[in-house]
Amino acid sequence: MEIKIDGRLLVSTLCDRFKAEFGGTLRVYNGNKRCTGAEKVTDVATSTGAYECRGSKTVGGFEKDLMAKFGIKVKVASADDWVLALDEMTLAKLPEIPKNATKAQMADLKAKYGK
Repeated sequence: MEIKIDGRLLVSTLCDRFKAEFGGTLRVYNGNKRCTGAEKVTDVATSTGAYECRGSKTVGGFEKDLMAKFGIKVKVASADDWVLALDEMTLAKLPEIPKNATKAQMADLKAKYGK
């Protein structure tokens, strides 16, 4: 499980690849507004380069890496885009978030992955 990101990608392609690879939803923002998907990564990034990420990376680490590398604000959510994933979870564990997850279910996951 890994994903490669560079500035030539459309945001929608990046989100599709993220979902296919890790089973979660990637929310990409241009400032405080969520991207439509028609933008290229370079349109919302403050810097350019390339980035590779594996499933062993934590959600929080991934979000921080994209901010540091590209200046892009992202949030990782469940596959159904219902709740945000826990920072402590690895990207490979995203499919474990139940559909329409409740607060109690997320608390159980937090206990499982929390520090």
